[in-house]
Amino acid sequence: MTSSIRRVAGSVLLAVLLLGTTAPTAQAQLGVAAGLDFNSLDDIEASSQSETLDNSTGYHVGVVYDLGLGPVSVRPGVFYRKVGTYDFAGVEDIDQVDVTALEVPLDLRVTVFPFPLVSPYLVGGPNAFLPRSDNDALDDGLEDLSFTFNVGVGADVSVPGVGLTLQPELRYEFGATDYVNDFSVGDADFKPAEQSLSAFALRLNVLF
Repeated sequence: MTSSIRRVAGSVLLAVLLLGTTAPTAQAQLGVAAGLDFNSLDDIEASSQSETLDNSTGYHVGVVYDLGLGPVSVRPGVFYRKVGTYDFAGVEDIDQVDVTALEVPLDLRVTVFPFPLVSPYLVGGPNAFLPRSDNDALDDGLEDLSFTFNVGVGADVSVPGVGLTLQPELRYEFGATDYVNDFSVGDADFKPAEQSLSAFALRLNVLF
């Protein structure tokens, strides 16, 4: 684990612990979350060839901590994300390469209509994005730490009798900084057509 990952993950865990000791129990909920990402990642091109994105549909799984402060809630989280798979079939000693990431979002939720069972809300916030690859050459081109920003809509759905809250969400993510730079594989120099990340995502949070 790199120092960047340790610093970011440690900061989030400290924030969660501090929130847990200062917030009333009834307003704080721990939960799990998962969803699909539909990433917008352009081809990686060299002077003589273009390596296409074989699969840009990814997924994410993680944990969240939802702290309710009236109509406004703060929700930090930690996620593992499968970003996509690049196909380098035309390059010697390299085939398909997976890109994954550790994500640390800090969401701010604002309830729009506080209905008893279903309460729609707006959500947004920054996200620390730590990309990784299973290939050393591509990994050298990935930033150790980049940032994205998320905006979206969702709803608190109370499940009577079981004490669960479901939060289905539709989200849009756009890169605030680059996540990938130029890199080389053998004699081929690759230049990403787009260096920042954007994606639509569907997510379901389940709060206990």
